[in-house]
Order: sequence, then structure tokens, then C-alpha cells
Amino acid sequence: MSTQQQSKVVLVTGGSGGIGSEIARRLAGDGMAVMITYCQAETAAKRVVQDIQQVGGKAAMVRADVSKAADVRAAFEAAMSTFGGVDVVVNNAGVIIPGAIADTSESTYDAVFNVNVRGALMMMKQAATHLRDGGRVINISSTMVGAPIAGSALYAASKAALESFGEVLSKEVGARGITVNTLRLGATIPGMFAKAPPERQAAFAAASPFKRLGTPSDAADVVAFLTGEGGRWITGQTITVDGGAT
Repeated sequence: MSTQQQSKVVLVTGGSGGIGSEIARRLAGDGMAVMITYCQAETAAKRVVQDIQQVGGKAAMVRADVSKAADVRAAFEAAMSTFGGVDVVVNNAGVIIPGAIADTSESTYDAVFNVNVRGALMMMKQAATHLRDGGRVINISSTMVGAPIAGSALYAASKAALESFGEVLSKEVGARGITVNTLRLGATIPGMFAKAPPERQAAFAAASPFKRLGTPSDAADVVAFLTGEGGRWITGQTITVDGGAT
């Protein structure tokens, strides 16, 4: 493990969930110091931090509602004060509330867009200001953007906005050697897709040539590549990580 790799600091939002926690563990295993955010799942977040620390890694946690700009600033400040800076941001926190457009309420719209759009934008705003040169921003999107299903309007549209933010930010911070990329994840378990009916899970698994659903480690391995030296020449991209299902 190189000294440079060991000195990197990553901030992972939604780090208590299935995908976020696996990304945190994977990057900690690569020698990064990890700061995870959580909003409600404090017990799960503590478990992630303890798991990393028990194998000799560096990890800490901070409660943050990413829809609130003050909380996002506080998360960056916590990472910088605890570990000395921020090199990588993984924009993973997200909300999905399925429902037909005809039944969509203003409160449901706000609940999804406040986290998936406003929160993601506030994270990227802070990343553009505070990331060290040569840093990485990785956004977690969904194949629902390109292949939406009935009831997915709010989630798909909010993730489309996230992808746009990433492409634009890549052009604004590239001169500092910072890369910005987005992963379009397919159906992944454990994760939010675990709530889908069994028949839908089976249909998504059948759509992949590998005949299975994705796992958090499938996503975490791609994140690890992009955060490493091998990802230095990849930016402004939306990369589909779905086992060929779409």
C-alpha cells in the first residue's frame, strides 16, 4: 500500500446503508480514512465504523441530513478536523418513494428531491470548494434514469439531475486534477431494491447475462478503481454498473 493511498480521506454519504457501508469498508481496506454520514440509522453507522476500526482502519461518523446545507458543511468540517482534509466524496445518500405521477403529492416530491437533488448539489458545492487537488467525486445514480419503470418518476428524474450535476462539475474542477464520475447502478441487494416484490427481483436478475442481482461489492469495486490512480483519466462519465441487465 502506498503512502499516498494511505493518506487519502473519503467522505461517504449514506454510509450506514447496504451500498454505502460496503463502499466505506472497501475504501478503508485500500488504506483510506473514512468519514461516513448517516441521518437516522445511528446503530448501523456505529457498526460500520467499528467494523473498520477492528481491522485496523480509520473511520468516524457524523449525523447529517444532506438536504440541509448546514449539515453538509458540518460533515465536511468533521472530516477535515478529524482526518486533516477530504480527497474523495461519494455521493451515495438517496431516497426512493415509488408512486404514479397521477398520485404524486408536493410533500412526496419534496422528500425525494430535497435529498437526491438539493442534497447532492450541496455536497458537490462543498466538494468543489474543499477537495484537495487530484481528488475524486463519485455520484451514485440508477439505471432507472435510462430505463424507468412505472412508478419511478420522482426517483428517475432526481437521479437524472444528479448525473447532469456531475457532468458539469467535471468541467469546473478538472483543472485541479479532480475527476467527477457517476455510477448508474442496477438492481442491487442489499440496498433499496431489497424492498421490491420477489417477482420484480427475479425479473431484474433474469435480465442480466449473469442471471443474478448486483451486490454492494460490485459497486464498491468500481468506486475503488475510480478513486485510485487508474481512474485519473476518466471524468465526466456516467458508467453503467448493472451486470449487463440494460
